[in-house]
Amino acid sequence: MTRCLLSSKTYMTILLLLLAIAGLLASSCSGNSMTNGKESSELQLQITLRQEQISKPTAERLDQMQSMGMNAASLNIQRIYIYLKQPLTQIQANELQVMGITIFLNSWIPPVNNQPTGFLLADVPVDKIDALAAKKYVVRLDTAEKQLQPQSDLPQGG
Repeated sequence: MTRCLLSSKTYMTILLLLLAIAGLLASSCSGNSMTNGKESSELQLQITLRQEQISKPTAERLDQMQSMGMNAASLNIQRIYIYLKQPLTQIQANELQVMGITIFLNSWIPPVNNQPTGFLLADVPVDKIDALAAKKYVVRLDTAEKQLQPQSDLPQGG
């Protein structure tokens, strides 16, 4: 008999994926319009967690958010990467600032080699994510709030 033991990290990944799917289903049923395809699934999950924490706060959800690397001190704001084909124009930057989006223009990373988009960092009110995603010059949105892990085959903690 062979037993397959999954690590706690694998279980957490599976749980997060299931929560993301549940969040997507719930948001599509509740009228949340995060369906334009520009938001990463991880960003969609974090927005759903923020909305749920605002409406029905729980200590467990707060712990989950913090363990994912989310800034739970300001539930109404999500730090994201905005992917663009070219830097924002001054008109576009002003337009986003009027929406209440804080753009870190000095964080711009331009497109390189086989990566056709560049990106910059921004703090976005949760209720403005859909409006931001609807902008034609925005290619993709992803969370900038995550717990980063080493990407090597070397043993950790050694």
